[in-house]
Amino acid sequence: MAAVSVETLPEQESAAVVDARRNRRNVAFGVFALLAVLAVVIEHEVPGWLDLDIQQRAQAAYKWTITNRQTSPLFTLFLEPVGNVLQWMFDVVMNVLEFLKWPGLVALTGAIGWRTGGLRAGIGGASAMLGVGMISNWDHAMITLAIMLVAVFIALVLGIPLGIWTSRSDRAERVVRILLDTAQVLPIFVYFSPVQVFFGIKVPPAIVVTVIYALPPAVRLTNLGLRNVPVVMNEVGESFGANSWQQLLKVQLPVARKAILLGLNQVIMMAFGVVVLASLLGTGDLGQDVLNALQKQKVGEAAAAGLGIVLLAISLDRITTGDRKHQFSRWSNLVPKVSRQAGQRIAVGLVAVVVLLAHVFDWTTFPSWLTIDVAAPINDAVTWVQDNFHDITQAISDFLVTNVIDPIYKFLLWLPWFLVVVAIAFIGFLSKGWRLATGVGLCMVLTAALGTIPGGVGRERIWDIAMNTLSQVLVAILLSVLIALPLGILAGRSDAFERFMRPFLDIAQVLPAFVYLIPVVFLFGVGRSAGVVACVIYAVPPCIRLTTLGMREVPYTPREAAISFGATGPQEMRMVQLPLARKSILLGINQTLMMVLATVIIAALIGAGGLGLVAYEATAKPNIKLGQGVTGGLAIVLLAIMLDRITQAWGTSKQGGNHQ
Repeated sequence: MAAVSVETLPEQESAAVVDARRNRRNVAFGVFALLAVLAVVIEHEVPGWLDLDIQQRAQAAYKWTITNRQTSPLFTLFLEPVGNVLQWMFDVVMNVLEFLKWPGLVALTGAIGWRTGGLRAGIGGASAMLGVGMISNWDHAMITLAIMLVAVFIALVLGIPLGIWTSRSDRAERVVRILLDTAQVLPIFVYFSPVQVFFGIKVPPAIVVTVIYALPPAVRLTNLGLRNVPVVMNEVGESFGANSWQQLLKVQLPVARKAILLGLNQVIMMAFGVVVLASLLGTGDLGQDVLNALQKQKVGEAAAAGLGIVLLAISLDRITTGDRKHQFSRWSNLVPKVSRQAGQRIAVGLVAVVVLLAHVFDWTTFPSWLTIDVAAPINDAVTWVQDNFHDITQAISDFLVTNVIDPIYKFLLWLPWFLVVVAIAFIGFLSKGWRLATGVGLCMVLTAALGTIPGGVGRERIWDIAMNTLSQVLVAILLSVLIALPLGILAGRSDAFERFMRPFLDIAQVLPAFVYLIPVVFLFGVGRSAGVVACVIYAVPPCIRLTTLGMREVPYTPREAAISFGATGPQEMRMVQLPLARKSILLGINQTLMMVLATVIIAALIGAGGLGLVAYEATAKPNIKLGQGVTGGLAIVLLAIMLDRITQAWGTSKQGGNHQ
């Protein structure tokens, strides 16, 4: 009898657990059903009393800063000196670049690439830097480079110590992670008005905005590298009597060097993506050339400046990610083997000779005989495309707006506002339980509580504008996934196709989001459809890469087992590879979502409207619209947090509804 009891107890306990979960799930469904009924019964529109009065508070703070700018210690003792230091650092870098002159900078780039990544990295970096002057304005490119270098230096000075701190304290990591997440999802336009108030215009505010966006990768990758140091290496250091600081300097940092250098590369890429937008503050660099050309509808000039930015990014990317183990073997045999110290002396000597020659022959201005006019052929190509494909692109644009974006937007507006909140909370519950449901539901309630802004006729609710942005984001994510998943799966199963796709993905990754607006606006005109297309182009690469990575990381053993049981290629892919690559694929979708959110805000510049336009308008008239920009930015952050947490839950939970 006792034996029977022992054998049946696990089954009874398992059945009890299943029944308890089923009961909790049924109760949850009942609660959400009741809330949905209440949402239909109560007021359809967002009630007027649900207003946090954020705009008025932000506008009052702005007025206080204007009134007290000359007397407040906040400005006289802190912000103004910080702005002066940033301007001084920029001037120093510009003086160095002017001293090097264009041949010296090209030679220095090649020398650094040679020492960090070998001959291939040196030639690639120098060629890309030379190409900057060949197709774009060299002087404006140097302004972009100087702002970026100062911002990267500050981001590393702040980011590496923060990364070390967070790697040693879980509590600090939790606090800093919240700040970094906010910095990454908050649209750049939201920063413009405050930094203009605090630091004026042009260079200092541009550096501040760039640092804010470039800082997170330095912190995250330093933290990751230090936390991944093998325990055995730390134990070896302790066994030799190393204290905490000696352990950090002698063991942990050298072992984490690769991750920290990857952080440097990602900081540079993030800085380039943002410094272009920072040109809206009047820096007079290549980003401003792109913006001016877009406003005048001169696609060739805009493309030339955009390509200059791309080449500048590629140049620094090559010299910061080069691996000396991977060089052209047939070329490396032609280069004499030298020691590291001798190589450094040779590199410094070559750069010094080139700089000396540049000063002797006064090679200050980039020579016209080296420049290439890419604007004219691009204009001709655009004209040909418009003449031959305008009907197709216009049909695609009309279809997206009329049959996809507008119906979703109108449906979201037709639904009672609280029903949308309940529906999103229910999705959060199914994804990962009550905690997530409460969090995402609160995000949507706070979005509704942001009030109204002056519109074309009367006042527009932030909620309605947020639904406009949400409709564009949903359509862009759907299109991105439909394009990226098949390509990623194919690249994950075919080495030839993966090699074919790699250069396109590399170019797409270093191309700033701002540059994507150039071809889109001339193919699809201005409007929401153009914004969605720009989002798709920018957001597809991470999903392709992570889908490919997930497919290739699936162990061969389960695949071989499926094949041995007679599974065909498609069956093995569908029943083995895709399920095991699920986490990586969902992470790719999550990253695609964040890229879409970043681009849909920038797309406000080409008529996409939505919250991006609300935030952007505040940069032109902060004295009357700064509060509007703050509310628009907060709405974007709340939407981003909601979508990010739900998609993250899909990647970490197989049965979200079972989480309590």
